[in-house]
Amino acid sequence: FLIMLPHGYVSPGLVGLSLFYAFNLTGAQIFCTRWFSNLSNHVISVERIKQFIHIPAEPPAIVEDNRPPSSWPSKGRIEVQGIEIRYHPNAPLVLKGITCTFKEGSRVGVVGRTGSGKSTLISALFRLVEPSRGDILIDGINICSIGLKDLRMKLSIIPQ
Repeated sequence: FLIMLPHGYVSPGLVGLSLFYAFNLTGAQIFCTRWFSNLSNHVISVERIKQFIHIPAEPPAIVEDNRPPSSWPSKGRIEVQGIEIRYHPNAPLVLKGITCTFKEGSRVGVVGRTGSGKSTLISALFRLVEPSRGDILIDGINICSIGLKDLRMKLSIIPQ
């Protein structure tokens, strides 16, 4: 910007011309700022869409040829057999070879240090993450072989 401060008399035409250009420059600056802001928002939207495209689809809600009995689970025995879990295909394992049995009718609290895998174990029980190896059996049925709706409708959790 150029500011002129002449001595003495300033013609009204020069004042009007200066104000006219000042308002036009301000309007152009507002237009450019809005345009750049909109462009930035659109680029971010495209990036999010690209991220969503690469999210793997969940397994089917119902597997017609492998539905559990309507009375399942009748006892509530949970067997975890050597499960290994990683959050991404090339990521390191977060659970390594976990094997345990929760007997029917028992109440279990899973405790441990931060980052020890408590939430991951519960997430695997609801198939929020899929084991890369091993099995989880509830009353003898492998939960990875049934549909998500059949599984999740029969389980409940009380978080922390």
